[in-house]
This record gives sequence, C-alpha cells and structure tokens, in this order.
Amino acid sequence: MIYDDTVILLYAKAPVEGNVNTRLIPAIGVQAATKLQHDLIHNRLSMLTQANLCAVNLMCAPDVQHACFVQCQQQYPITLFEQSGRDLGARMFYGIKHALKQYKFCIVIGTDAPILDEKIIKQAIDVLHTNKEVVFVPAEDGGYVLVGLQRPAEFLFQQISWGSAKVMQQSRSKLELHNVSYVELAPCWDIDRVEDYQRYLALQERAV
Repeated sequence: MIYDDTVILLYAKAPVEGNVNTRLIPAIGVQAATKLQHDLIHNRLSMLTQANLCAVNLMCAPDVQHACFVQCQQQYPITLFEQSGRDLGARMFYGIKHALKQYKFCIVIGTDAPILDEKIIKQAIDVLHTNKEVVFVPAEDGGYVLVGLQRPAEFLFQQISWGSAKVMQQSRSKLELHNVSYVELAPCWDIDRVEDYQRYLALQERAV
C-alpha cells in the first residue's frame, strides 16, 4: 500500500431494480440499468484494490446487507460502511468526518466515472500531500467525480444543487468565500445520459 495515511470512500447504491441509473431506464430498461450498477461497483473495486494505493471503504446505500455488498466484502480487501444523511452532501460529509478521525487524507468517489483510474486518483492524493486543502476532478456535465480533503469542511457539502450542472461552480464559490486552497485536475465524463452509456459500452469493448 502506497499511502497509509489516506482512505478512499467509494459511494455506491445497491443494484436494486428500479432504484439505480433511473435516468437511463427509459432508454435501456430496468435490467440493463441494474446490471450496469452491479458492474460499475465491481469495476471500481477491482481497479482500486489492484492499484493498492490506500485503504478503501465501500459506503453502502441503503445499508450493508445487500447481497452485492456482502459479495464485495468477501471478494475485495475493503471495509463496508452504511451511508447516513438526508441528502448526498450530508452523506458525504458524514463519511468524510469519520474517515478523517483515522486518516490524514480522504478521497471521495462514486461508481459512475469509468475513466477515473488509479493514475488520476494517485494524482489527487499527491495534490493533498502538497498541503492543498481540497482537490477535485470535475465532471464534464458540471458536477465532480472526485473530491479529496484533509479536513472535514462541512460548508462544502451544504446548500449545493446536487445532480445539477451547478455543483462544481457552487463548490468553487464556497471555497473562495472561505479562502480555502484547492486544485482542479482534468475533467472526466460520468454516466448520466444514454450517450454516456454508449461511451461506457465502447470502453468495455476496447478493454476485452
């Protein structure tokens, strides 16, 4: 393990039919959307554990009991935690606050950015080691696919229009208001639209 002072929190929804990738369901169907979630969770965990950068915590919703999460715990060297909070910001802050009691640095990612690889994540961890307080990998659609911190800045997760194109700009404004140093790495795409799903399928075909 390269960084024993860092933890990655991977936020994941259980692959429950009708509850995941709901924007894609009208175009690809419930079964394909559910399979996508299952595959993305395993792809992310496989990448992270093979990279062996640091500890990995799988942040599970709605709880840790789903068969997919139990299988992940058996298959990968990870720890399961249940997400807690009324919205995405509260759930992220809750996980970060507790993680930073044990680790010096914390990286938060989701499951839906398939090109967010170990090289980019290592770059983000290295940024935190240069004493920058926050690091982002923006998403092409105006959100972000990675945030890393060295202290639990609660303001960064409050009054944000989660799921909208305003997330990254609102986050920048809050950091500038609080005079917090941050770095943005090159943006990545995530899977929100049918076009993104098609990009993902093409990526999988090339990897075979």
